[in-house]
Amino acid sequence: MWTILAKALSLVLIVSIGFGMKRLRWVKAEDFSTLSKIVLRVTLPCALATSFNQFEIVPSLLGLTLLAFVANLLQQVVGYLQHRKGTPVQRAFGILHGGSYNIGAFALPYVSAFIGPAAIVYASLFDVGNSLATAGIGRSVAHAVARPHVKQTPLSVAKLLFTSPVFDTYLALVLMRLLHIQLPSVVIGFTSLVGAANPFLAMFMIGVGLEVGLPRHRLSTAVRGLITRYVFSTLIATLVWFLLPFPHEVKVVVILVLFAPIAAMVPGFTSEIDGHVGTATFMNSVTILIAIVMMPTLYLLVS
Repeated sequence: MWTILAKALSLVLIVSIGFGMKRLRWVKAEDFSTLSKIVLRVTLPCALATSFNQFEIVPSLLGLTLLAFVANLLQQVVGYLQHRKGTPVQRAFGILHGGSYNIGAFALPYVSAFIGPAAIVYASLFDVGNSLATAGIGRSVAHAVARPHVKQTPLSVAKLLFTSPVFDTYLALVLMRLLHIQLPSVVIGFTSLVGAANPFLAMFMIGVGLEVGLPRHRLSTAVRGLITRYVFSTLIATLVWFLLPFPHEVKVVVILVLFAPIAAMVPGFTSEIDGHVGTATFMNSVTILIAIVMMPTLYLLVS
């Protein structure tokens, strides 16, 4: 337990380092955009390629992927409706912050330490649906909503969808694993080296963009979004526990990942639509702190 807590606190410390360096003016808030490009286009795809190379997609558990996909889409719709009276960018912000779970950089260390290697498979299958909905559908729709003056066609939407490095990486990796294709060892040697930097850079990026003091209207946006997130997490966890026909061990993993932080790529997506990055990173950081407490507590309760 203490080892896992130490790992989680390490992530918070990295966020603090990024924030501290910004306060010391060693980096600027404007550097967030550059860092997000490095994370979303380089380190995260490499980390995914490394973790998926030995990953076996079990057909009987593909329901986890569907569950994550549907749960994200429902929350994206609710996020849009919550901001329907706001500006296009605010509505797009609501979509991006509906759902999305930080599985790879945060939840996997928890579930693998608590439950064992099998938990990595369950969490990764959940993450496939989670990432396809967040980096694929959510990002594409948010871009379209944020720029209503730009005429959207099926071709432009598809172009936006397939220009997401994270979405493209997941799609390619899933197809490869379904066809039982593995990357050569020399490629994995490279991706593992680059991907190892992803947890640090993602958390550091959040620290650089973090705004501790938010104006009242931005704070209310963050609080409303967070309340909605945890109401949904509680409802879905209850549904999984009492109604869905998953094995007990799978149910435990799903409940834990439902309380994982907001995905580290979401502040980067917020920057892409010219949304308020400070609010996005504030929400991300709060969910990290909540997850540090909630995930071990939930594990003790359900197991």
